[in-house]
Amino acid sequence: MRQSTYQAILLILVNVFYLTAMDQNVAIDDALSRVYSSALKIKNAKVISVVPFEYAAGIASKSVEDKIVLKLAKTGSFKVMDKKSLESIINEQKLSLTGLTEQSNMAKIGQLLNADALLFGRVVLSGDSIIINVNLKDVATGAVVWADEFVGEDLNRINFGPGIRSGFFNGSVKYLLNDGAAGFSTVAGGSAENQFFFAFTFAFEQRLQAMKAVSFSLDGIFYRGFMQPDPVAETTTIGANTYIFKSDCNYTNLKLQLCALVRIHPGYIFDWNNDVLVLYFGPGLDANYMLADATYSLTKTGNAVEEIAYKKEIGQILAFGGMTFRAGVELKLSANFSVFMEAFYIPEITANMIGVQGNKILPKVTIGQGNSTYGLGIKYNIF
Repeated sequence: MRQSTYQAILLILVNVFYLTAMDQNVAIDDALSRVYSSALKIKNAKVISVVPFEYAAGIASKSVEDKIVLKLAKTGSFKVMDKKSLESIINEQKLSLTGLTEQSNMAKIGQLLNADALLFGRVVLSGDSIIINVNLKDVATGAVVWADEFVGEDLNRINFGPGIRSGFFNGSVKYLLNDGAAGFSTVAGGSAENQFFFAFTFAFEQRLQAMKAVSFSLDGIFYRGFMQPDPVAETTTIGANTYIFKSDCNYTNLKLQLCALVRIHPGYIFDWNNDVLVLYFGPGLDANYMLADATYSLTKTGNAVEEIAYKKEIGQILAFGGMTFRAGVELKLSANFSVFMEAFYIPEITANMIGVQGNKILPKVTIGQGNSTYGLGIKYNIF
């Protein structure tokens, strides 16, 4: 039993790692999306031979040269020879790839292949990005006739991570009291601010290759907060009888919001060469699960003092809050760590506590009376 549990946990961790790992093929395609427009700047080169690229540690895909050949050929401006043509000549002439940068060898290769220029390249991994550096050298002079750097990233991202969010909204409690005979009475249980101080975020973000300034994400935000109304000691009348009602309770609120967000990336709009600042907004759905640790008592007064109900219990409330809306600003300090400031709408909900034994004291909790609140905090993406 224990072994099967460990295996299940290991399988979950492997799947999470697989889903959150960067897709290098997507990142490479993103980087190469600018090759066509950049290659139009090439002049005085009718035949280009591609030299096998240099790949840094961590690069799994070794086919960047082949993809660049297709991009260059689509321009229709020159003939492109793939790396296999060059490799066969290198083997015949007993040369090495490292020796191709020497002018005499470049001229010799160019003559044998009838090529005007050789294309060199290097592919490296930098954080969540792949960088492809290319330079095209004239075989006759060794001069660089074209050079560029292409940066690509995985356009589909899945993020998980804890964070700290500070936010407040009002909540209140009312109690429906029943003595089991004469009827009902309602007593206000007080109000308090519900304060959030912890959150866990998971998100799927989709970016567009042709329009990186805008992305779309589905964000799930799990909050944990507390609400503790002031203790209550009230005299109330049910039918012809007088009672004293007392309550002392605190609530733990577990809130889940699922939002569809539009994310604006000014760094791509203003060509800042970074993605540090992100603006986001969008609608969502709100759900709540509350636990109450409470002590209640309902005591009949008068000539015959009688305790009608007394209990200490942990009750629960499960309620769907309805529509919400979120807008904010995120500042990315690193690939995984960011700070943010946001405002969001809290829909008002009222729900009865479930799991209460008997029906003489029925708490009815309302949260979200403040309707809107703010968030200010930090988050760290584990993946």
